[in-house]
Amino acid sequence: MRLVGLSLWIFLNLILLGTGTYLYLLWVQYWRYAENNRFQPVSRNYTGHFADRRHVQIGGAIHEIEVRPGRPLFHPRHHVHNTPTPVPTQKPTTTTPIPRELLLKAVEKHKMDMTVQLRTSQRDGGSILKKHENRYGVRYRGHRLRKTLSREEALCGLREAMVRSLRDGDEPFTSQGVAKHFPSTGLLEGRYFNSCAVVSSAGSLKGSKLGNFIDSHDAVVRFNHAPTEGFEDDVGSRTTLRIVNSQVVTKPEFNFWESPLYRDVALLLWDPCNYTATLDQWYSAPDFDLFPVYFRRRLMMPQEDLHLLHPTSLWNVWDVMQRFSYQRIQANPPSSGFLGVVLMLAHCETVDTIEFVPSLRVTKQCHYWDATTDQGCTFGGWHPLASEKLLSLALNVASDEDTFSTGFVRIPGFRSLSCPSKDPGR
Repeated sequence: MRLVGLSLWIFLNLILLGTGTYLYLLWVQYWRYAENNRFQPVSRNYTGHFADRRHVQIGGAIHEIEVRPGRPLFHPRHHVHNTPTPVPTQKPTTTTPIPRELLLKAVEKHKMDMTVQLRTSQRDGGSILKKHENRYGVRYRGHRLRKTLSREEALCGLREAMVRSLRDGDEPFTSQGVAKHFPSTGLLEGRYFNSCAVVSSAGSLKGSKLGNFIDSHDAVVRFNHAPTEGFEDDVGSRTTLRIVNSQVVTKPEFNFWESPLYRDVALLLWDPCNYTATLDQWYSAPDFDLFPVYFRRRLMMPQEDLHLLHPTSLWNVWDVMQRFSYQRIQANPPSSGFLGVVLMLAHCETVDTIEFVPSLRVTKQCHYWDATTDQGCTFGGWHPLASEKLLSLALNVASDEDTFSTGFVRIPGFRSLSCPSKDPGR
C-alpha cells in the first residue's frame, strides 16, 4: 500500500513539474515574440548638422517629426563589453510632415517598446535557466516585492541604502595608518541643490541639443571619461561632480592624472567588493587597485574634493532594486549612472536623469563621443541596467513627452519624503 501511495505521489509531482515547465516555456516564447515584433523606434538622418527632426514609423509609414530638443515642457527652478562594430544608420526612404498628435502616438508606442525590451533584458539577466557568473558571491536573502509600491515607498527604500563616501575614522584605515588620507567630511556634506542633472554617456545624446537645458541645473553630474569639449550643444559644459570607476583610475589610457576632465570638480571614485566583504577584505583585494593612486593624489593635492565610495553602498542599492522587483536581477553592482542618481537624490529637490531611459533618439551607439556600437550599453550587458531604468521609470514624475521625446526622467529628492518606520517592501 505504501508503494502504491509513493508511486501516486511521484506521478502527481511529475505532472505538476511538467505543467509548470510548459507554462514557463509559453511565457518565454511570448516575450521572445514581443521582442522580435517590437516597434522600431527611430532613424536619424544626418546632413552635416543634426536637424531638429525625427523619423518614426507609424502604421507602416515613415513620418518626419519636427521637435525642439532641449526645451522640455516643464523647466526646473533655478533658485538655490562586447567587441564594437560600426553599424551605419539606415535612412528612411520617404518622409512626410507629422502633426503633434502623431508624435504623441509615437511616444506612446516607443514607451511600450522600451518597457517590453527592458523587462525582457531584466528577465534574461537574472534568469536561473541561463548561466551567469556570480563573481561577487551575491546571495540575496532579503524580502521580495509582495505588492505594487508607490513612488514614495520606493524612494524611501533607496534612501535607506545610505550611499556615502569613506571618511577619516572608517576602519580598517585607522589601524592601517592611512586614515589621514580620507576627508573628515563626506561628499557634498551640507550641500543642497534645487535642480540637478545626472548626464548619461548615451550615444542618443548626440544631436540632442540638450546642452543649455543641462547647464541650467544647479548641479551637473557626469561619469568616467565622458567629455564636454566639442559637445557643448548636446551635453553642456558645466560639471559639479564626476563619478569615476576604478578602471578609469588605474588604466593608463584614461590619463587620470593629467586629463583636465578630473580637475576643478568634485570626484567620487568607486570599486566593487564582494557582496559580503568587509572593508578590510576589500582593502586587501580590490577589483582594481585604486588605493595607491587615491593616496598619492590626496597627499599631493590635499585640498582637492576627492572621495572614495563606501563599497557596501553598491550592494545596499542592489538590495533595494532586488527587493522592489518581481524578477531576479543580475548579480553585478549597479552602474555609475544609477549610483549617481541615488547619491544626488539626497542632495537635490529634483534630479533629472538625461538620456538614462532611452528616448526616441535611441541608438546602438554606446557613447555620444565615439562610434562604438553595442546594444548592451543601453539595455545591460554587465550592470543590471534594465532594472535600474525600470525603477527610474517607476519614480518618474515627468510627462511621457518629456521622457521619451525630450529625453529626461525627473525624480523627486528624498528631502520631502515622510517614510514609514516599517519597510514598505515587506
